[in-house]
Amino acid sequence: MEPKPFYFNKSNIKAIVLGADPTNYSYHAKQVNLQYAFGIGQDPRYFQGILENLNLLGLHLEDIYIDNLMTGYQGQETSKNKNFATAARQHVPELKKRLYKIKNSKNLPVFITAYDIYKALLKDGEKVLTAHALYSLESEIPIPAEKNLMGRPLIPLFRHDDYKLESRTDYKNYLLGYLNYKPGTS
Repeated sequence: MEPKPFYFNKSNIKAIVLGADPTNYSYHAKQVNLQYAFGIGQDPRYFQGILENLNLLGLHLEDIYIDNLMTGYQGQETSKNKNFATAARQHVPELKKRLYKIKNSKNLPVFITAYDIYKALLKDGEKVLTAHALYSLESEIPIPAEKNLMGRPLIPLFRHDDYKLESRTDYKNYLLGYLNYKPGTS
């Protein structure tokens, strides 16, 4: 069974958090089946770092809609899946349908939690920057809607420990400034 999106109240969402897919083999090299995206309510280790970053931005679990770009389990974890970008692109229309059901969703920030998601969602011909360049604000953040397949501004908020906002003060402060002027957020 595919994990469901997680949210408390769909009419009170302030941000969208997007994972890659639910695939993980963290239990003795066996697939872990999750009830909700990122194992919310089941295993805190999958989402704890992301939630800590969101908290530093003034967002909490009850403020966000959490989903995966690909809802089904894959044969390999994202970082090992050579076909991830191709497969992920095929799931964009379905994800867009799910997001349109959220009140005011077109105006909500979309946080992407992995570099592989960033690469998969960029439109063909757009320059792929390194994660370091994104976090160093060497490019336009959020990634403009016209440059990605989601048609929404995308904000890198990678789950890897190297990208914890507590040690990325400039990036955190930039995001705080952006979120304070973004309609539909507080």
